[in-house]
Amino acid sequence: MLLALVKRRTLGGSCEIRMPYGDGMTKHHLPIIGVLAAMVLFALATTRYPGGYDWANNTISALFQPHALNGAQNPARTIAVLAVFVFCVSMAVVFKWVSSSAKSRFHKKTIEISGIGSMVYAFLVVTPMHNVLVGVALLFFLTAMLTTLHMVYLEGRSRMFYSGIVCLALPLTNAAMYYGNVLYGFLPIVQKLGMAMWVCWVIAVLLTRSME
Repeated sequence: MLLALVKRRTLGGSCEIRMPYGDGMTKHHLPIIGVLAAMVLFALATTRYPGGYDWANNTISALFQPHALNGAQNPARTIAVLAVFVFCVSMAVVFKWVSSSAKSRFHKKTIEISGIGSMVYAFLVVTPMHNVLVGVALLFFLTAMLTTLHMVYLEGRSRMFYSGIVCLALPLTNAAMYYGNVLYGFLPIVQKLGMAMWVCWVIAVLLTRSME
């Protein structure tokens, strides 16, 4: 929990009292609320997907396509696009705040530009240029993640560093499956698990740094 330092003079000198600083906690929890809201919107979109949405066999991108897999018009698209927008804005804010806490200019600018850029291009995958923009978003995303990993490594945060490597492994596996058409039947599951892991890790990086 963020703390505000309050000093009070006494006859014997001064004492320091640490008190909760609620505004800081609210600020850093806003993007988390945004991510949760996006998940609710995604869940709502699945209820409107023609023929039913199969979490184990349908990718996330199926939700915002103009037509469902059965060929019918997709009424879930509008809600799904809104969910992607809320999610990307929320994570862009997370990357921005993580970059603001960096000590070096290199980490600060690289995480900020690549992190926000990855979320901009991630949102644009809802357009007809989906396949191209997935690749662009992936390049920006990997840059942001690797730079963040480098930052926490240099700071001696070994647990955060190694957990970050694990959390990055699934998105990389997902990319290999997508572009290499390898074990494609498992792609929807790997995609969702990978997203959950990297999102939780980046948010954990933000919260641990905000508590210092």
